[in-house]
Amino acid sequence: MPVPASRSESLWSRSLGGIAEAFADANFRRYSVGAIVSWLTFFIQTVAVAWVAWSLTHSTTWLAIVALLDAVPMALLAPLGGVVADRYDRFRVLQICYAFATLQAAALAALAVSGDLTIHWLAALAFLHGLIHAFSVPSQFGLLPRFVERSRLPSAIGVAAAYTQLGLFVGPALAGWVILHFGPAAAFASNVLGYGVYFASAARLRTPPGYRPPPPSNKSFTRDFVDGVRTIAANRAIAGVLTLMLFGDALSAAVRQMMPAFADRGLHAGVAGLSTMFASAGIGATLSALWLAHGGVRRSTSRVIGWAFLGYLAATAMVMAASSLLVAAGAMVARGFCFEICRTGTIALLQTSVADTMRGRLMSTQFFLQQGASSLGVAVVGVVAQYWGLRAPILCGTALALLVWIMTLRVRQPVATSTHGGGEAHAIDAD
Repeated sequence: MPVPASRSESLWSRSLGGIAEAFADANFRRYSVGAIVSWLTFFIQTVAVAWVAWSLTHSTTWLAIVALLDAVPMALLAPLGGVVADRYDRFRVLQICYAFATLQAAALAALAVSGDLTIHWLAALAFLHGLIHAFSVPSQFGLLPRFVERSRLPSAIGVAAAYTQLGLFVGPALAGWVILHFGPAAAFASNVLGYGVYFASAARLRTPPGYRPPPPSNKSFTRDFVDGVRTIAANRAIAGVLTLMLFGDALSAAVRQMMPAFADRGLHAGVAGLSTMFASAGIGATLSALWLAHGGVRRSTSRVIGWAFLGYLAATAMVMAASSLLVAAGAMVARGFCFEICRTGTIALLQTSVADTMRGRLMSTQFFLQQGASSLGVAVVGVVAQYWGLRAPILCGTALALLVWIMTLRVRQPVATSTHGGGEAHAIDAD
């Protein structure tokens, strides 16, 4: 006997959990097309920049310099970007930023095709990339409340956060394949295409009836930034999770940025090994993202993030201790799975724990701290690796992060959310 359509749809919705709830919103479906493609190509370009820097110089110091030129302006200007996101139309700010980012990607592709892409051009365009995305990232994080129905917003935020972090792992895996078969110019050109898909998708978004933008802040830029820092510091659970993630981000950025050198010298596998390592992380991240998206924000708890962080540290140590590509790739699967839970869970937790009027500032503060930690991790490992090799400094960083994990183990209280129904949930807001 056939199952009635309504009952069949109900069973389907329950089996997909938060994924089905998010995709029930038409705007979210349109948004997803551009978001997935643009995040993937964004990270394809990121890896291509690192690989070209290594190919031109064979220097871990230059790898660190190029990464820092990208990360430092993001870190320094992200608080300003968060204030801009909370004061102005986030959608318009994002459109302007992505227009400039398209031109930056096109310049990389043109220089690569002509053979004129030197390490100095690469460094200059990396710096421009950091300037642009210091303003785009805070606006991107605060975009969904404008277009997604409020009742579906928690699920949409969870799924969208998975897109971002999925791109962080799957994009580099695709980058290795693109570079291997088509060269760096194709990798840069793919990002131009990615932004094109984003603009086409964004053109179809429609603001829901009844949407009211949050009132702009009348405080000074400095006070707005201080409010973001104070909001994080006031919540012990959020502060504990972010402390862990600062060490996780430092390790992650160092491993990702130094992976061309590790695959080439440590594993003697070249660009094929680079592709395999990132693809393995992408497999783990994909499985993790699906698990998180299915459960929605209910799985984004400080307890889950804490235990996943321990798994991430163990997997990182296994990668650095591996002497064969097979063992290292297996450890990268576990590493991708655990870190996806940490990063996506943290972002979803933050976005659903704050009022819309504070979201840009809170997320930009998180991004500021993340970029600062990432920059420090890359700088330290990049310089020390010139003398001690890659394994020793990363293993030392892993041990330090384990000590921090032990110190924050007792942070167990739940974080209230601003988008759940019910009387106990409440938004974190500034006075």
